[in-house]
This record gives sequence, C-alpha cells and structure tokens, in this order.
Amino acid sequence: MRLLRVLAVLFLLLVCIALGLYLYLHQQFQVPHAAGSTPVIIEIPKGLHTRQVVHLLHEKNIIASENMVLALLIVSGNRGRLQAGEYLFDHPMSPNEVIDKIANGRVYLHKFTVPEGLTLRQTAAKWEEEGFGPAEDFQTAADNSVSLIQDLDSGARTLEGYLFPETYSFPAHTTAMQAVDAMVGRFHEVIEKLHQTVPADHWPANMRATVILASIVESEAAHEEERALISSVYQNRLRKKMLLQCDTTVIYALELENQYKGKLSLRDLKFDSRYNTYVYPGLPPGPIMNPGYNSLIAAIEPAGTNYYYFVRTTGGRHIFSETLAAHNFAVAQYRALSH
Repeated sequence: MRLLRVLAVLFLLLVCIALGLYLYLHQQFQVPHAAGSTPVIIEIPKGLHTRQVVHLLHEKNIIASENMVLALLIVSGNRGRLQAGEYLFDHPMSPNEVIDKIANGRVYLHKFTVPEGLTLRQTAAKWEEEGFGPAEDFQTAADNSVSLIQDLDSGARTLEGYLFPETYSFPAHTTAMQAVDAMVGRFHEVIEKLHQTVPADHWPANMRATVILASIVESEAAHEEERALISSVYQNRLRKKMLLQCDTTVIYALELENQYKGKLSLRDLKFDSRYNTYVYPGLPPGPIMNPGYNSLIAAIEPAGTNYYYFVRTTGGRHIFSETLAAHNFAVAQYRALSH
C-alpha cells in the first residue's frame, strides 16, 4: 500500500510538472520577441531542414530561442511543414506567429506595376527595371505564350494588347513565363467582366478589332471623359471608309523597326507599314499597346457623335470637329495660341 501511495504521489508530481511545463511553454509561445522590431526579409531556401530553418530564424533575430521553437514545432505538428520562400518580418512576433506564417507559406510578395499604354517591349523592359529578370526572358516568354490568348483571338500572332495593365503581386523567383500567364489570365477575367456589362452580341466589332481600337484609344486619351469621344471618331471614320490617320500607329510602326526619332516627320507619315494608318485603310493589323479597362469599354461603347476629327491641345485635351473646315479652324486657333 505504501508503495502504491508513493507511486501515486510521484505520478501526480510528474503530472504537475508536465502541466506546469506545458503552461510555461504555451505562455512563452505567445510572447513576441521584442528584438525583432527592425523590418527584415529573410529567404528560406528550398531543401533546408527544420533545424536549419530554426537556426536561420535565430541568426536573423526573429526568434529568441531555437529550442523553444523546436519544441513548438513538435507540439503543433508543424515539424517538416515549413515552406521555402521570402518572408517579411516587420514587427515583433511570437514563436507561434512566426511558425504559423512560414508553415502556411505567407511569403512576401513583390509588386509589379504595369500602367496602361505600355507596349509589350516596354513591359519587358519594366520587368527588368524592377529587378524581376532580363527583359529578353520576358519577351521570349511572351513570344512562346501566344496560345494563351487564341481562345479569344485566333488571329493573334503576339501578345501585344493582351497583357492586362495592373499591379501584380509576385513571390520571389517568379519566372517571366508565370508573369505572362498571370497577365493574360487577368485579361481573360476582364473580358468576362466586360461580357457581363455588355453582352458580346452588342459589341460593335469582334474581339480582335475591339482590342486594336481600344489600344488606339489608350494611345490618344489623356482624360477619362474623352475616351468614348475618341473612340467615336475612329469608329465614324471606319464606317465612312476614311483613313484613320492616327499618329500613334505610325510611331508604333517606326518603333518596331527601331526608326522612331522622338518626333514624326512628313516622311514618317509615308512609312511603308501595315501599321501606318496614313497609308493603309482600316484598323492596323494588331494592337499597338496594352489597353486598360476604360479604353476597352470606350471601344465597346463609343459616344454617339458625328465627330470625324480631333486635335490635341493643352493639357492633353482635344478639340473635336464634325467637318474638315471646323477641324482646320481648330488647328489654326490652337497654333495661334501656342505661339
């Protein structure tokens, strides 16, 4: 009986010790490591073992105790579940928060902002400028991914016009191919949204012509309220079988051949290219840049006008005219004011 009592006391003592240890550890797991207050991004390479990850966290002053975190990993069942990637630690975090972040792969995302109106070549250059990788890699990825858009435009030969301009969030080491896939995927989402706004059978043209026209609107419009007006001018000219005479299509043609000098000359307006809308009738053979949502809407729903001409004036604004005489007068007035 005495032996049983001793064993019972020892058992209770062990239970109390274990409970006390658990409560202590549980409390410590919740305590933020005050030293980890300076923002730091750390990268956990692929293939790193759990102990190596914990050592890295301690080395970078994200955690106070390696043993404490190893105990947490065992208790929480997260041992072996820590994911590779870049992680931002910008405020003191408890061991629980640190491990939860890494085990769930909440990696740091790098912003890649693509404004409306960039060409494919300019987007590739921006990819390099922002440190994601060589522009050549992006261009090659785009050239090899034309099939991504052919469900919407079977005639597409490049992704010009289909890399939707937006701010994207990519984890470290995102490849150019993954970025291109995301941008074309976003274009598909936007087209679906447009179809819900204006059913496809109410669009004035097919997908390809719509994107081409939207790219021209994007190239000309500096103010939101003018997009639908600019679209109406070009659609009115198309209906009348008039030359579009759009300067930005000539610039694009020259840039394709690395011949644009920064300003158009009369000789440039005679440059032999299907993109030269001073020479060839109708729309150019493809988009001249990547249009945003508002330019796409303007191409689908142009303003109802009788305008056939416009001239750019101060602040990127335009004067719209119904007749050539009125247009010439507007041009003359603007030139007189600007001299």
